[in-house]
Parts: sequence; structure tokens; C-alpha cells
Amino acid sequence: MHKIPLRENFFEGVYSLISSSLSPFFLKTSVTPNQMTVASGIFGVIGSIMLISESYLNLIIAAIFLQIYTILDLVDGDIARAKNMQSNFGMWLDIFFDKLIDFLIIISLTLGVYFKTDEPLFLIYGICLMGLVFSIQFIMVLNDTYFKDKRSSTKEFIDKNVEINKIMVKFVSPIFIFFRKHLSMQHTTFTFLVSVIAAIGQNKNGLIFLTFYSLFSLMVSSVINFYQIK
Repeated sequence: MHKIPLRENFFEGVYSLISSSLSPFFLKTSVTPNQMTVASGIFGVIGSIMLISESYLNLIIAAIFLQIYTILDLVDGDIARAKNMQSNFGMWLDIFFDKLIDFLIIISLTLGVYFKTDEPLFLIYGICLMGLVFSIQFIMVLNDTYFKDKRSSTKEFIDKNVEINKIMVKFVSPIFIFFRKHLSMQHTTFTFLVSVIAAIGQNKNGLIFLTFYSLFSLMVSSVINFYQIK
């Protein structure tokens, strides 16, 4: 129950290594997991709202704050496990800030681009991105709860379908499964990409990229999940 969860996603794994190196410092203090969650959430909220700015300096600060949020968001779990302070409220608080910050990121990024370009098309991109990101995360929740014990493993998936289409199973399916696990638009991947976009000052092109990348992620996740569950 109190072990560090398996980080299957590449980005989660990298951030987990960083957070685990910082956690011992916080364990020497009286900081509680919920206090750390709120502190990380504050960084995330401020960083998200700053994405609306046209100033490149503010976008750099936004990227830094979002990275601090992402790292500290894992530190709170390390503290909870080490101090045996895990709770349902702590889990709710963590999820609350995750979803709030995803929401604020999309809203701020969209409005920032719209105010700069005055093109309504980017409002449509923002609406689409909002729906896609939260649809992907809804699928993830189903995977981690209801479908967790009903899903076939990657090997079983390949073995069961090998006679259906050998080329697809041997080459296409493993690539899609790898993409779904490591590169799809999950929460940590999303904040990383947004931070990069802000750091290079490409919010306009970044909004377009995130929308189509999320669409592709949703399609891949839906198809793979369908066949694994089936």
C-alpha cells in the first residue's frame, strides 16, 4: 500500500526520479503531504494563469512554475508513504489540483493566443483541446479502476490477434501500445509539453499542436483499449 507506484509512463518515471531525490529533504521537516499538495498546486495555478501573458519573460516563469508544480506533485506522495499519512482526502486534493491546473492551462493558453491574434478559430482549438484532454484522462481513470482486471496484457493481446493480421500485430500494435503508455497526452506529459511550448514562446503553434496531438492520443488509446478489453 505504501510502496512507490510503478511509473510506466516515461515522463512520470523521469519526474519520479527527481522527486525522490528531493523528498529526503522534506522528510526532515514537519511538512505534511497535504501542505505539499497545496504548495505545489499554488505553483501550478500561478504558472497556468501566467500563460495568458504575451510577455516572453512571463512565459518562461510560467514554464518554470509548471515544472516545479509537476515535481512537487510527486513529492507529496513520497512524504505520505514515508510518514504513513496516506488518506482519501489527500488523494482527492491531489486529483483536484491536477484537474484544476489542466483546466487553467487550457483556458489561459487559449485566451492568451486569442488576445494576441484576435482570431476566433483559436477559441475553437481551445474548446476541442479541453474535450480531448479530459476524454483521455477519463479513459485513464477507467483503465486504473473498472477495466484494470479486465484488460489483456500486451503479450496476450498480440498472441490472441496474431492470426487476424500478422503485419499489424507484429509492427503496428506494439508501436501504438508504446505510444499509449509513454507518449499519449497524460497529465505529466501534458504539463511537460506545455512548459516546453511556453519556454520557446510558441503558444500559438503549440495550441494547434496540442489539439491534434491530443486527438491522435485519444484515437490510439481508444483503439488499443477496445482491442485489449475485447
